[in-house]
Amino acid sequence: MTAPASPSTPWLLTCRHTFEPTLLAELHHLRLPFTHAAELAPGLLRVGLPANLAVTACNPAYALQILPNAREVFAPSIRALAEPIADALRAQLDAHPGAWDVHALVPGQLKGNPKPPMRRRADLIRDAVLERLRATARWALKRRIADGRQLGILAQFILLDEGQLWFAVTPVQPLLDGATWPATLPAGLANVPDDDVAPASSYRKLVEALACLDVAPRAGDACVDLGACPGGWTRVLLQHDALVTAVDRAPLAPHLMANPRVTFLATDAFAWRPPQPVAWLVSDIIAFPERVGELLAAWLPPRLCERFVVQIKFKGDPDWPAVAAAQAVALAAGYQVLTRHFFNDKNELTLMGKRGD
Repeated sequence: MTAPASPSTPWLLTCRHTFEPTLLAELHHLRLPFTHAAELAPGLLRVGLPANLAVTACNPAYALQILPNAREVFAPSIRALAEPIADALRAQLDAHPGAWDVHALVPGQLKGNPKPPMRRRADLIRDAVLERLRATARWALKRRIADGRQLGILAQFILLDEGQLWFAVTPVQPLLDGATWPATLPAGLANVPDDDVAPASSYRKLVEALACLDVAPRAGDACVDLGACPGGWTRVLLQHDALVTAVDRAPLAPHLMANPRVTFLATDAFAWRPPQPVAWLVSDIIAFPERVGELLAAWLPPRLCERFVVQIKFKGDPDWPAVAAAQAVALAAGYQVLTRHFFNDKNELTLMGKRGD
């Protein structure tokens, strides 16, 4: 059976564990009229929002994934847990043509556990959802894209224990490149493989950003990595066969310095400008937050890059005025912009942008 509706509509938000208070603070900063905030599991928050709130009105940077207008289900069996999800999904599929998928989530994966508890049971519930659709709406199965990115409808559920889950079925809205609301990556988490050759673990942050956007440099693209030392982000760009100009006062790892597709410039990354526009600007510079806005102000109005991925770092709480200033620079220069806190981000945010044509 499903739990009775509350006066406000429950929404579930996932985030990197330990950043739950930061996500709640951002909801206050955004002046969202939320109530009944509760932590259901590490990295999983439930908040109550007005039922008439436009779905994309809640899009905080610190939320990896969103389950809007979520419903709670208590049931003793896999089949009974699956039925409300399948029925809600069919109702959406009747109204919205296009591709769809079902994401089966468990709390452990929100902490990066590769083999989280209840994974098997969640997969069986997903299979039961598909079986019910096979019996009631076989036509819909032809539109399912398993693990796909081009989705029109996304059904998500997170299994809290053997007989309790929350689920949401939501039309997918485009944001920037392949980034969507909600995210079409399960739980908003990218698969970031280990890389023993990378000179620093920071490479994981750029891999996540590119996975979120579902776009990457093409072979031969001219890319600039500002503040490149020791070369983690340069390494990612090289894996896509890009040509990289790495700018830093300190050199990169020796194997990157020797790479013929890397041009290293030992100079001030904030002062250097390319002689002609490039495809990508990436930057993981450690600097005061306001300097990121200054950097974008130098690069974006003259359209020196087509796309950018830059980090804005904080010493304490997020510097929201600095974030807003950097976003405003991008928007004023005609760029689309998206801000996210990824699983591998620490006390920082990732700003991503694409030049409008």
